[in-house]
Amino acid sequence: MNSIPKVKSSAKSPKSSAEEASVDKKDGTRLSSVAAAIRLLKVFNEENAELGISTLSRQLKASKSTVHRLATTLLAEGLLEQDPVTERYRLGLGLFSLGALVRQRLSVTSVAKDLLTDLRDEVRENVELAVLKGHSITYIYDFESPEAVRLRPRLGLSTLAVDSALGMVMIAFQSEDSIKEMLNSTTPRPSAARRKELYKEIEQIRIDGFAAEEENAKLGAICVSAPVRNANGSVTSAIGVTVPDQRVDADRMEMLSRRVVDTAQAISLRLGYIPEQADLHT
Repeated sequence: MNSIPKVKSSAKSPKSSAEEASVDKKDGTRLSSVAAAIRLLKVFNEENAELGISTLSRQLKASKSTVHRLATTLLAEGLLEQDPVTERYRLGLGLFSLGALVRQRLSVTSVAKDLLTDLRDEVRENVELAVLKGHSITYIYDFESPEAVRLRPRLGLSTLAVDSALGMVMIAFQSEDSIKEMLNSTTPRPSAARRKELYKEIEQIRIDGFAAEEENAKLGAICVSAPVRNANGSVTSAIGVTVPDQRVDADRMEMLSRRVVDTAQAISLRLGYIPEQADLHT
């Protein structure tokens, strides 16, 4: 009688609990090192732009040897720099490069959409986003009112900046030279009397922080608009709420102005604008 041959199993024998614990420990060490490196980077701020190993060690409550090892790794990756004289560390240009990638992603169209639709749902009127291009503005978003009587959306349309509240609120926060150039070279060129009126409007917009006026480009409508600032403080876009004039009174205008300004500021913050910074464009 032939014996049944024994078949060798190809399956690997399971790891012992000691081996598994060793792997888990190594993974945990890697994760804790990453967390410690992130914490080290976060210690730096405007008041503590350059720090030595001793200070970092105290802040992180870690040994100097551990902090030195982390700093050396971050230095090699360009996330930290070291002063050759004081041997103190500061944040490196590698972080700036990473931040630039984030800022490229944060276009006004991507960060503003949900805030604009929320505003539309709240006020139940057309809510618009426009960008400034030369002497004209182009409507990038125009979320339509849910009301039965509503204005036709202007998505994709362009108009002279001086003929709309969104355009005027963007012009108002440009440099003086840019404002002068825009008002003098717009085609057709505004008359001297009209330019005087526009300068007065610009002064008032700067005082109020928003524009509220009857739309030249859309008769029978009133628009309230506010500027949107990017991370540099520049104004190249604006948002607005456009309302049929029969649905507007003083109280509603006040409410709309407040909500438009609040929403524009929220979008600006998402774009990286810091309100406390000096604004070179106002």
